[in-house]
Amino acid sequence: MQHSDNNDVQVQSTATLIKACVIAVLTGSVVLLIAILPAEYNIDPTGLGSAAGLTKIAQATNYKDGNVPEMTQSKDIEKLVIIDAPTVSEIKQNRIDAGTRADVIDITIPANKGLEYKLLLNQHGHFEYEWKTDGTALFFDFHGEPQGDTTGYYESYAITTSNQMKGSLVTPFAGNHGWYWKNNTSSPVTVTLTTKGTYKIKG
Repeated sequence: MQHSDNNDVQVQSTATLIKACVIAVLTGSVVLLIAILPAEYNIDPTGLGSAAGLTKIAQATNYKDGNVPEMTQSKDIEKLVIIDAPTVSEIKQNRIDAGTRADVIDITIPANKGLEYKLLLNQHGHFEYEWKTDGTALFFDFHGEPQGDTTGYYESYAITTSNQMKGSLVTPFAGNHGWYWKNNTSSPVTVTLTTKGTYKIKG
């Protein structure tokens, strides 16, 4: 009876082993130069690590630890921008200022005629104003009309004759707020109106 042994051990030649070792060393050297040195130590002798973005990993680690490598300090430190978070008061002020606007407009009131100029504001809206003529006095009515009102109701804030007026208003209701000027002279009169606040111009 014959006995067969299927567990033959294949022995590599010395040349094959040396060749395998050389290939392993070369492969390890390439990985070291291209990947490990750029990624770990920011050393990139071939330039391939920078092209692949591996040097940024080492730079980020150094910046995180508070160290800036000399070779990248002059080039990369300028790219670091630290943005402080806004304070609560700054956030509130930004919300207040978000709808604030300022306008200056010249309004010509024809001879012997009247003209209105209105701003649209929400309830409790605020605006500052100043208007003046070239010195000619005009009759005016500074008033407001509620939004959506169909009865013709309006509330007057000031009724008089003058060539200028300055003040501010917190609106009692949402709607149109502004001026009616009446020119009783025989020549046109220009009113220069300056406003600032949270409003939209109706005109």
